[in-house]
Amino acid sequence: MKSIVAVVLAVCVASAWAQPLAIPSQLDAQVRSVGDEMAEIGKSTGEALVHQYEEIVLEPQQELEEAVEQLESRRAESPECVAAEDEEIARILDAAHEEMHSCGVVASHTSAEIATDVSAASQQLAFGSYNLGRTYNKCQNYKNSVLRQSCMAKFYVQASIFLINARSSIKTIKQSTNERIPAVFAEGNVCTHDASAQAVLGLEEVNRHIDACATRRHR
Repeated sequence: MKSIVAVVLAVCVASAWAQPLAIPSQLDAQVRSVGDEMAEIGKSTGEALVHQYEEIVLEPQQELEEAVEQLESRRAESPECVAAEDEEIARILDAAHEEMHSCGVVASHTSAEIATDVSAASQQLAFGSYNLGRTYNKCQNYKNSVLRQSCMAKFYVQASIFLINARSSIKTIKQSTNERIPAVFAEGNVCTHDASAQAVLGLEEVNRHIDACATRRHR
């Protein structure tokens, strides 16, 4: 999921607004402001999704690994007792990994959709700004002043519509990400941590079995 976020957001969002536009400076500043805001949305969305990945996937995995390491640390002192539980340990881990994988797949898929939506919105705005530049250049190429004035009137109408639509698009994508990102986190985080917690409980029970086995052997 990290690669999805990095490629889709960092490249598409940032590069979409890399070149200055050949339009009047005052209007260029407004269009540039739209681009900067969209780039910031892309950056914050990417950071939020990566942070969620760490909490949803890495944290429960680390908890599980720590529980396994505790059991493995006992193998030197009670090799027979630990070996007797190897099959149960493997069963618990297989079930946990399968459940956590399912949780992670759902979260990654939804996160990829969010990243794609943000990227698509940015590309759409970038394409609109590019069209503004083309229209402006076309107007400037007219030698006839009447044609140039008529073209520029259309240009400013096009620019006004673009800015209105851009602000609306940004508002929509903000609302969407503000709702969807927490929803992905809430569902995915509970899912993976529950799977890890159940596995840790199972491994704690295994540890008690090893305790009992070791006690019997030392009598």
